[in-house]
Amino acid sequence: MSKSTLALLTLLAGGWVHAAPLLRIVVGSAEPAPFIQHTSTQLSGPVIDLTRQAAEHCGLNAQFRQLPARRLLRGLALNQADAAAMLSFQTDRAKQMLYPMRDGSADSRLRLTALSYVLYVPQDSTLRWDGYRLDLPEDDSVGVNRGWSVTRVLTARRIPTEAGADLEENFAKLQAGRIAAFAMHEPGGDAYLAQHPQLRMKKLLPPLKTENNYLVFAKAYGQAHPERMRCVWSQLPSLRRQLDLP
Repeated sequence: MSKSTLALLTLLAGGWVHAAPLLRIVVGSAEPAPFIQHTSTQLSGPVIDLTRQAAEHCGLNAQFRQLPARRLLRGLALNQADAAAMLSFQTDRAKQMLYPMRDGSADSRLRLTALSYVLYVPQDSTLRWDGYRLDLPEDDSVGVNRGWSVTRVLTARRIPTEAGADLEENFAKLQAGRIAAFAMHEPGGDAYLAQHPQLRMKKLLPPLKTENNYLVFAKAYGQAHPERMRCVWSQLPSLRRQLDLP
């Protein structure tokens, strides 16, 4: 055995070489392109790159897993994951998980990205939206992705909603006339329609809302590793600018 090999084995046996601590991050399975790309084997896209690089800068190995929205929130609240990506701020969520906070509100400087939600309708739709009211016929509804926060915005405006599994299902329902409109964030909706030009849709402006999305930590993880959590958050502004995310 060579001296160099013996030296390496000695270091390993003595505990000098360690794997980076794991950071288990869950991502909603309905999150669409362009921010998150789903394949059969892994997740990719700018938000995944941003989160992974932030973790690496802090000596952590980010591992991503997809979950439906409700299971994601429940799993994080039960500390079955360390963090979740792309969650908007909600007061009830903040009681169960940790957001980057400043002066009693989520710190927008430490966001992953910002998204504007718009209403998509068929090209021949006569629906009108003035930013406050939608002239929705009786018994019609607006499609939403199940568990997404935009549902609350519509409910607050007394606009009936109908939940679907994801944007593919909701655009199919919109095409079939089963819903009158679909509320979706603009980058994801535009990217999907660019890939499916046979779906002749248009957007109603102005946007329903623009909201920040965050990397949120489980309370148990934040309490056990506050330095790691703060380190990851602190990397986000500069990395986000490098990746040209809003």
